[in-house]
Amino acid sequence: MYEQFCGIDISKDSFDFTLLESSGEVKLQEKLTMDRDGFNTFLEYLSSYSKDKLLVSMEATGIYHLPLLSFLLENSFKSVVINPILIKSFIGSTTLRKTKNDKKDATSIALFSLKSYQSLHLATSDTIESVRPLIRERETLSKDIARLKTEIKATLVQLFPELLKNTNIFTKSILNLLLQAPSRKAIRNLKKQKIQKLLDSTSGNKVRISADEILSLAKDSIAISDKYLEKVLTSKIRRLITIQDELSILDEELQNSLEDTDINDDIELLQSIPGIGSVTSKNFMVEVSSINKFNSVKQLCAFIGIDPSVRQSGTSVNYRGKISKRGNANLRRTIWQMAIGTIRSCEKFNTYFNKKREEGKKFKQAVIAVANKLLKTIFILLKNKAMFDEKPHPTT
Repeated sequence: MYEQFCGIDISKDSFDFTLLESSGEVKLQEKLTMDRDGFNTFLEYLSSYSKDKLLVSMEATGIYHLPLLSFLLENSFKSVVINPILIKSFIGSTTLRKTKNDKKDATSIALFSLKSYQSLHLATSDTIESVRPLIRERETLSKDIARLKTEIKATLVQLFPELLKNTNIFTKSILNLLLQAPSRKAIRNLKKQKIQKLLDSTSGNKVRISADEILSLAKDSIAISDKYLEKVLTSKIRRLITIQDELSILDEELQNSLEDTDINDDIELLQSIPGIGSVTSKNFMVEVSSINKFNSVKQLCAFIGIDPSVRQSGTSVNYRGKISKRGNANLRRTIWQMAIGTIRSCEKFNTYFNKKREEGKKFKQAVIAVANKLLKTIFILLKNKAMFDEKPHPTT
């Protein structure tokens, strides 16, 4: 199918490329800058070759490969992005020498694509790929929110622990109150009418605690008085509110971006499994993009990195160790969250989890077992375009 194979090794400011004929003969080797001039020069080098018979390959490098990949796709070049671990393994299988430079890496990438092109999947510029940064930014914001909530609780334990024990402090009403009076001492200085007004000033769910109850808690509180700690608390609360607002904006952007794609059908299939919600299903499908990239569940597990690592030497050693963690880290976090959700909400996966625990598996090992079982279910559902149907257990 392909007659030329171009391998690219990318760094922050430059990229090296090697172009091979299908015979393995090196036709071109150059180093160019990672800017528009370098891209245009690269385009000139490739212009004499048929786009249908040329395959351009590059390693996934976090964010650095994305501008060049986007440029190639805009100019209709067939391009693939390869997991660096595959290239490292390929180099290790072809030479024992430890010499390494960008030119040799580019040649290795080209050789790997020459030998493995039939199993590689072409990159696309569809909407699913483009919203991936939104998904990952959302995950970052979610982590920031979780961290801030933990810090706010730790601070409030010192300033007003009774409030923390008797209500959900992360409702808009309570946060609004704490911004005005961030300690039991400050709350005791407020009138009951003022506290009730602050509690009623926000829309949404109302808190289940009254101004009278809050004043009573403040009166009998064992909290300390520290004006600087109060400033720390209000600072953290303001940051929490800001990040939560940003998260809402991202969610709206993400929803609008996915509306016109086929991914929504697959998201709906995933959500038919009890315990899998809107966020995790979207995260999963955006990272995977299409289940058709995988010929088997084993390939999907390896892509995510929850396949077991295996060490074997002849027949004397055969050790299946911990999960490899050699795939997509964002997907590993997502499938863990999905597994926890199904353990809590789906009888089928809850039963399987308890079975593994009874067999002596540790908590994390049992969750990983559920994750693998869940992936098999997801693979079947998405391949067959079928909704999840939890058959009731037959009674005996």
